[in-house]
Amino acid sequence: MISFSSLKQISCLCLTCLLLIQCENNAKKTEGNIPAVQSNTTSSIKIAYVNSDTVSKYYDFAALIQTKLLNKRSSAENQLKDKMSSYQKLRADFEKAAPIMGEREKMEKAQNIMTLEQEIMRVEQDLTDQLAQEELLLTESYILKTNEYMQIIGKELGYDFVLSFRIGGPMLYADSSHDITEEVIQLLNKRYNSSLAE
Repeated sequence: MISFSSLKQISCLCLTCLLLIQCENNAKKTEGNIPAVQSNTTSSIKIAYVNSDTVSKYYDFAALIQTKLLNKRSSAENQLKDKMSSYQKLRADFEKAAPIMGEREKMEKAQNIMTLEQEIMRVEQDLTDQLAQEELLLTESYILKTNEYMQIIGKELGYDFVLSFRIGGPMLYADSSHDITEEVIQLLNKRYNSSLAE
């Protein structure tokens, strides 16, 4: 006699077979209804690349930004040097005169030295923050303006994509026949310099 458990298993097996047969029939019906997709391969995509390290080196706007940043760093370093030389002179004078000073005078001079130390640390931090902020603003300006120019240049030259190549960057290989770095540098400089004349 067949047990109830065996009857359940046979029923499940039959249902599964019916389901598979039905799914197979539906798949065959829909295959015939799907229109073939035609690909349009007559238009080709034009891709080029520029070496961004070379652009940074010869692009006039990049050179201007680098010069501005170097001048600001140099100015900040000079301010710190002036403060440090005042500090070192004050400290040397204190150490030289300390043996003949009274306690009250020693405490006043030591307090002046500590105040100058703290001022130097504060000025250094302020200058560092200020330089970082200015560098961020100049870099943002450079990126936005260069991107604006590249949108125009890419269209003028008829490219669909202009990629950026940098050693160690994500693009590992590119055929040098697609390198438009020199042409882009000339066009970037032309656009940048004409914007200065306006």
